[in-house]
Parts: sequence; structure tokens; C-alpha cells
Amino acid sequence: MRRIETLNDLKALIGETYMYAVIIAVVALVLAFIIANLIKYQGGRYNTDHIKRRIWFIVIGVIAPIAFWLYNSMYVASFITRAPLLARFKTANLIATSSLLGIYVVLGIITMLLMRRSKWGSILGKSK
Repeated sequence: MRRIETLNDLKALIGETYMYAVIIAVVALVLAFIIANLIKYQGGRYNTDHIKRRIWFIVIGVIAPIAFWLYNSMYVASFITRAPLLARFKTANLIATSSLLGIYVVLGIITMLLMRRSKWGSILGKSK
């Protein structure tokens, strides 16, 4: 990582941050999908397999934005030399983290609705 000293460097860094937010949201969603498919159906009267999948979806959905925000706040921000540029980056970091969470939740729910009768779709609850 190089030092960020000009506004053009900061704009490039912010663009990269937004792209990484989208990539991490998709990777987290794929990871949640894989874990949901690894959890076996229990069957029976008191099956809780859909609850286990839901918990994993929520855990991944919480860990990914927190890790992304901490990485940018602690590591990437240390390379920004001037305070006004740092303030702009912190705002962009918050927006990118929020968009990561939004993309994860929206794409997750849409794909769950599309695949309602699969293990992934069972996260929303038991299908009728």
C-alpha cells in the first residue's frame, strides 16, 4: 500500500474501497450459501436445520461488514497522511460498509425467494 497524499489518490482509493465492498458482499453470500448447503436436513417433527442455516447467514452477515470496516479503519486509513483526506475516507468507508451489508441482505433474500424449496430458501422459514 502506498501513501495517500493527494485528492486524486484518495478518489482512486475510495473507488477501490467500493469495488472491494461489492466483492466481499458476494463472497460472503457465496460462503453463506455453501455453509447452508452443508447443513443436513434433520427431518422429523422438531427439525431445526433451517434455524441453524439462518444463524449462519446472520453470523456471516455481521462478521463480513465488521471485518471490512475494521480493516479499512485500522490498516488502510493509516496510509492517509492529511486529516481532511482521512475524514473523506472515513465517510466513504462507512458508506461502503453499509452498501456491503445492504447488498448481502438484499441479494440473499432475493436468492432465497428464488430458491424457496432448497436448503438456501429454507432460511426464510419452512416452506408450505
